[in-house]
Amino acid sequence: MARLVGSMLPDGGVQIAGPAVRIGRSPDNDVALDDDAISRAHLRLECESGVWRAVDLESTNGTEIDGVRLRPWQPHPLNHAAAIVLADAVRLEFLLGEHERAGGVAATVRAAAAKAVRLTPVESEVLELLFVHYDEGRATPRIATVAEIAERRFTSTAAVKMSLQNLYDKFDLAGDERNKETLATRAQEWRATRSRT
Repeated sequence: MARLVGSMLPDGGVQIAGPAVRIGRSPDNDVALDDDAISRAHLRLECESGVWRAVDLESTNGTEIDGVRLRPWQPHPLNHAAAIVLADAVRLEFLLGEHERAGGVAATVRAAAAKAVRLTPVESEVLELLFVHYDEGRATPRIATVAEIAERRFTSTAAVKMSLQNLYDKFDLAGDERNKETLATRAQEWRATRSRT
């Protein structure tokens, strides 16, 4: 199991496990760091198919990984012994477990485990309609627009947008990830919609 070590953490560090671990000043974070320079919700570490990555949660004072400044909401890969610096004030070290360092789940496999996502009938229909152009066998398929989904559901674009917002939340999409294309990809990875090849 991966862990974080650092001067603000207990001796031996803190063990972390996916799919997501939130770090920040607020005590409701998975890893709470009592330093005023750190944002209440500062950084998220996430693991998918055995691959760890860090996402800065639009923190006030930023995050660096091995000297590289993270852009807000842009995932950055985490390697064993990566140096994580939060707000130029707190330094943590990310350590993979022995099993993960020995190979664990190969990063190239991308065999994402199916995740249980509870969808309403409307959300399921909106999710499937994202792929309508693929299902109709178009030569150059694309993800459907909000207007196209609304037309096929005989509803308003506002109703479709509300369903999409709920889907973004249920599929853990934040910031720049909150778009139909990323949602479609995540839904396929999590096997929440039927497979399209």
